[in-house]
Amino acid sequence: MLWLVTSVIVVAASGALAALHFGRPNERVGSVPSSRGAETVAVETAVASPTVSAKVAGGTFRLGIVGRIETLDPLLARSTAEAAVSQLLFEGLVRVDGSGQPQPALATTWETSDDGLVYTLHLRTDVDWHDGQPFTARDVLFTIRLVQDPSFPGDESIAAFWRSVQVEVVDADTVRFRLTEPYAPFLTHLMLPILPEHALAGTYPPDLPSHPFSHAPIGTGPYRVEKFDTRNGVLELVRVPGFDRPTPVVDRVVVKTFDDVEEALASFRAREVDSLELVPWVAALDKRLVGDHARVYAPIMAGYTALFLNNQAQFFADVRVRQAVSLAIDRERLVRDALAGQGEPGNGPIPPGSWAFQAQEYRYDPDAARQLLRDAGWEDRNGDGVLDQQGLSFRFTLLVNADDAIRVAVAQAVAEQLAGVGIAVTVQPVPAETLQRQLLNREYTAAIFGWMSSTGDPDAFELWHSSQADVGTNVTGFRNRTVDILLEEARRSTDMAQRRSLYVEFQRLFAENVPAVVLYYPRYCFVVSDRIGGVEATPLVKPEDHLRDLPRWYRIEG
Repeated sequence: MLWLVTSVIVVAASGALAALHFGRPNERVGSVPSSRGAETVAVETAVASPTVSAKVAGGTFRLGIVGRIETLDPLLARSTAEAAVSQLLFEGLVRVDGSGQPQPALATTWETSDDGLVYTLHLRTDVDWHDGQPFTARDVLFTIRLVQDPSFPGDESIAAFWRSVQVEVVDADTVRFRLTEPYAPFLTHLMLPILPEHALAGTYPPDLPSHPFSHAPIGTGPYRVEKFDTRNGVLELVRVPGFDRPTPVVDRVVVKTFDDVEEALASFRAREVDSLELVPWVAALDKRLVGDHARVYAPIMAGYTALFLNNQAQFFADVRVRQAVSLAIDRERLVRDALAGQGEPGNGPIPPGSWAFQAQEYRYDPDAARQLLRDAGWEDRNGDGVLDQQGLSFRFTLLVNADDAIRVAVAQAVAEQLAGVGIAVTVQPVPAETLQRQLLNREYTAAIFGWMSSTGDPDAFELWHSSQADVGTNVTGFRNRTVDILLEEARRSTDMAQRRSLYVEFQRLFAENVPAVVLYYPRYCFVVSDRIGGVEATPLVKPEDHLRDLPRWYRIEG
């Protein structure tokens, strides 16, 4: 399953396997002053922690988020702001680390049957809900059945996935899942937040949005809700006594939401908040806007933006032409100039933070590109600066979503680079809905859009398997029987070493066949005060995932 949305950032955990992205986050509202001529701020892309000796236990951490919080029910979270808060209040059976590997959470261990159809999970026996009631396997069953209900009001892609899964309670501390066919990424879907049966039993799913639980939830996470002021956009959380996964350093977390970027930046500059989420990149790099005390973190995310080529179109049916296009694009220059550094040059269809990533020899070589185009029969025969073949001029329209100025700038840069090898490109920004429709109907020649993983697993079946080429989300129409076999085996095998070897070969064949040109991997930007320590910029699956580590953050003395 794969779904199309109009956002660059995944805004809620989902049961779908991947996402195509056309727009930019709807949380980013308001204008940001130009940073021309301003001093820039150093950016942390790896671990950046102050000395441990400065650590102060307790106190209050003040988190600022651009965007509204309408619900605290994690199954109904739609915005990044809502999903971020749920990281502090709820847990899943597993958590998925930045490399895409499942780690214990509410479940401690698990076994998989030899046929890959049955997953048995053993739950923690020392977990209580925030109201003191014990967590049991009944809560897991209750949550899954809520999601499976035909009237579930949350993300339909989550519901669609779970409706094909059978769940049973073995005993109070053991739960079993049965699949209809082997599916190796299944464990990553178990990061679904678990809700308490005793607090919601008997609730009709359509009533969940209006249930008191939506504003006064009960979770198992490191913090519980003390006060939620929806009118002023302030949420106050307090540390849960006895929580040790890990034990939170900060006693209280106050979440302040902002409708306007400028207001949020002013609050951070005045040190009224210690951290700010969903900060525009141009603002984060400008000391005038974030202040001298800002530390900017930019972890890489599990996704990419690419130039997707319609492999069935006359221009791109020849693999030599696709290879030439790849050679003609300078990805490093794209990231430096069009993105101002908010990304990492593309290297293939699996992001570099993934456990399955294998770097390929992608290079910028316009001379080699011109030679490949000549070999494919494309030459400038009439001297107009544009290649032609049998009376056909190499001109095409490049679609891009109009609501993302950065992506439009990337498209313009790609057009300029391709012009250098004799390919004339007209950039056509279109509404996100139009781009989505044209891609799914295969009514395009080339387009720039993005893919984001919802679970962190490298499974790429929906994007590149032949079965999805005519009606599905393999919008390039790419067909390769060897790739099909690799992707099929990789999603069936539960052996990590075998899966990695399969994906390594898939990446090699992708580089050889170039169904699309991966331009860059995005980075998520957040800003933290220099008075806060313990923060890391490790790879993320979803933007809000870094807040899982907030219990490790601490105030610095001075």
